[in-house]
Amino acid sequence: DHYDYGMRAVRSVINAAGLLKRADPDMDEDKLLLRALRDVNVPKFLKDDLPLFENIIIDLFPGVERPKIDYGRLLDAIHESSKGLNLQPVDPFVAKVIQLYDTIQVRHGLMLVGPTGGGKTCNYRVLQKACTSLKELGKFEPVHVHCLNPKSITMGQMYGQSDPITQEWTDGVLNILMRAAVKDTSEDKHWIMFDGPVDAIWIENMNTVLDDNKKLCLNSGEIIALSPQITVMFEVEDLAVASPATVSRCGMVYMEPGAMGLEPLIDSWIEQLPSTFRQSHKDLLHTLTKGFIPNGINFIRKSCREMVTTMDNNLCASCLRLMDCYFDSYRPTEVKTPSKEELDELQKQLVPIFIFSLVWSVGITTDQHGRSLFNDWLWRELIKQNQRPPGLKDDAFLYDLCYNVEKSEWVGWMETIPGYSPPSQSTYDGIVVPTLDSVRMTAVFKTLVLNRHHALCPGPTGTGKTVNISQYLGREAPEYLQSVFITFSAQTHVNQLQDLLDGKFEKRRRGVFGPPARKVFAIFVDDFNMPKKEEYGAQPPLELLRQWFDHKGWYDRKELTFREIVDVCMVAAMGPPGGGRTFISNRVIRHYNVLTYPDLGKTSIATIFNTILKYLFAPFDESIQKITETLVESQITVFEKALKELLPTPSKSHYTFNLRDIWKVFQGVCSLSPKIINNKLQVLRCWVHENCRVFGDRLIDDPDRQWLRKT
Repeated sequence: DHYDYGMRAVRSVINAAGLLKRADPDMDEDKLLLRALRDVNVPKFLKDDLPLFENIIIDLFPGVERPKIDYGRLLDAIHESSKGLNLQPVDPFVAKVIQLYDTIQVRHGLMLVGPTGGGKTCNYRVLQKACTSLKELGKFEPVHVHCLNPKSITMGQMYGQSDPITQEWTDGVLNILMRAAVKDTSEDKHWIMFDGPVDAIWIENMNTVLDDNKKLCLNSGEIIALSPQITVMFEVEDLAVASPATVSRCGMVYMEPGAMGLEPLIDSWIEQLPSTFRQSHKDLLHTLTKGFIPNGINFIRKSCREMVTTMDNNLCASCLRLMDCYFDSYRPTEVKTPSKEELDELQKQLVPIFIFSLVWSVGITTDQHGRSLFNDWLWRELIKQNQRPPGLKDDAFLYDLCYNVEKSEWVGWMETIPGYSPPSQSTYDGIVVPTLDSVRMTAVFKTLVLNRHHALCPGPTGTGKTVNISQYLGREAPEYLQSVFITFSAQTHVNQLQDLLDGKFEKRRRGVFGPPARKVFAIFVDDFNMPKKEEYGAQPPLELLRQWFDHKGWYDRKELTFREIVDVCMVAAMGPPGGGRTFISNRVIRHYNVLTYPDLGKTSIATIFNTILKYLFAPFDESIQKITETLVESQITVFEKALKELLPTPSKSHYTFNLRDIWKVFQGVCSLSPKIINNKLQVLRCWVHENCRVFGDRLIDDPDRQWLRKT
């Protein structure tokens, strides 16, 4: 999408050659042109296309050696800045930073393009910090970055708009940023960074800014001319819906995650482990992470099916974040420093903690069948790499076990909670029965949220996502963790969402907002993927949240100033894409630990409804109480057969069944009164009647109705 070889691309090569000629008038012109061609074109190529380009260059310049480029102190500053930001200055990353620097020299408009996790944001931040640190040398100037997500506000709020009634002009966010950059008469550089999807709705208004005019023309008649110190940048995932006119005006730097792999992520994480960790701790974690995480992700990609598409670096980061939840307590504080005995014990616990984290990050995004496959693969790898955890049988299903750090042992999930019996005076819809699925998902969710890591829970309808999250946040969460519940719909507008959230925040200090002092907001967004996509695929409400993830705030639409938002944890739940639900951008998903809810197993369904019926049928005759288990078993059979045989077709598109249908059947059965019903035949008749209402009323022809009667 971002390849362009028009006249503007030719002109960029000529500009680059001119700059090089002025910098070194005595350089051989073949070498000079070779370097200009490479500097302008190499940044935009995918790694698979680079060998082809190199071969073309060799044919064009036979026998000409590639000139060695001296960037002076810049390379050292890039390495120092990378270390300062806890990044690894690996060669592919440093090469891309240099390419961005070269592109800035010849273009005043450029795009950082590539899938999420490729290092686009880190690239310009490292270069900004490096250039600013070299300001004493004279060749470099301090750099100021002004960030804006163009889809987190409307186009009128971005460029400015006139009131349709009073015709009064209101400035937009971009106008303010541009004016502030233009007014600066010093030699400082200003980068206006548009971090969001590029589409024809808003980008066409930037054409005069990106071409040689270098002017932003507003509807009010005002024209803002860019100074030579201003560079306009765009950070985008792809340019699938950008017009060729826009693509040709911009320089391109393409960054792909595959070029760097997962090792830099792991190395950066190892470096920021608690200072109390010994070298033996770090060596073991280094061996485990590099030995299992990349192979585990490859296995998920090849053999398992994911409900929500994830990126490799997201799964790796999720595993590291989950381990951090257990390691944060070892960071030294004024109150406590870990003892030698605790660190000795930790050495024994590292393998179990890693296995638990791997299962509940990399292995959690797949369905029930994929989990069985992943469990078998993990056991094979543990035995192969001689890392078998003590106290576990070789055939143990790791998803059914929880590692208790305090006792240093593996226990079943149901052993981690007290026995459950419904509270007295409970109604049918007020009983929430803990099952194996709900207990383990809530426990992992709780671990993440208490350590301020963000969680996304996708899963089929009726699997208890909203109930589990709401119950924990509403009843079981500590007092400092306050919840904000939001439900998205197809018509959710980005301004509505921002107003709703801004109304909950209090002012901490100038430009900083958040929950009341010493509190943390857990913002729970249900139906996360429901907002309707715009014409070109953007979802503004999600882009507003992503702006907080990436830049820790958003713009006040009245004051047109940036609001920093602190002490917030994001939680979300969503159904699988399809119907009104959409596929959402990986640039949003990557900030979350994905905890996929699978379809409930037969055992879990039976546990839920047996518990409810046993409680609600206690006042009935003993003969009626004896048939409750049979009713549940029969209902599960009817449900499973309906799923298998009553499949949706174009004429039967409403033949979709989920666990809520079982819930509706027993809701009717449990509304019977013991004062009126005194034999099991009446209960059975009611059960049949409810099945005819829930399942039968959905059927459209006699063969299907006949099938239900036989079943």
